[in-house]
Amino acid sequence: MSRTVYFVSGSPFAWRVMLALGLKGLDYQAKRLVFDEGDTQKPEYLALNPRGKVPTLVDGEVTVYESLAILAFLDRAYPDVPLLGETPADAALVWRRALEIDNYLASALTGAARPIFTQTFAGKEAEINENFAKVRAEIENTAGWLDGNDFMAGSAPTAVDVSLYPPLAMLRRVGPQLAGVPGIEANLPDFETDLPELAAWMKRVEALPGFDAAYPPHWREAA
Repeated sequence: MSRTVYFVSGSPFAWRVMLALGLKGLDYQAKRLVFDEGDTQKPEYLALNPRGKVPTLVDGEVTVYESLAILAFLDRAYPDVPLLGETPADAALVWRRALEIDNYLASALTGAARPIFTQTFAGKEAEINENFAKVRAEIENTAGWLDGNDFMAGSAPTAVDVSLYPPLAMLRRVGPQLAGVPGIEANLPDFETDLPELAAWMKRVEALPGFDAAYPPHWREAA
């Protein structure tokens, strides 16, 4: 059966899907799209995903978009190595934390970082700083999810881990670029010194099957 993931390099939502596929040991073709070239708005892509966003998964006769819907599909279609835990209580915990990542951490991060990287931050400094404060609080909150476990919802990796790693990796990468922006107080934590348990968890995620294949290619190209 053919399996294709359409992604934009660095998209945390596409990255989580590729991490999930690797975790489950599923082969896939990664088809890279480029926003600046209008790839996500081309008719052939909109026929797959009318929202014009990434990711989109085509698995045989099934096409799924929206990253959490893709994770749910993968867990039903390929139940080995469960992404949603083993019990109903596990599933509730995994879904709750995955939604918290999207609704709070990712939302605040977008509100903080997008105006800076699009050079539209003038006059929005107070709002951006408020969002960075939310980002810091959410990072500290997620560190508490470990609670002595190796992964974010227990002893095995789940949808929480593949959803949380990409935005934190992005923060770790772009954080130094935020220093010195006039009026902006990002004050992001240094994981290794401020949150060593979170840094150790990131290393465990980086050792999971399929991590290297999912790594954003433009980050590798820039290295």
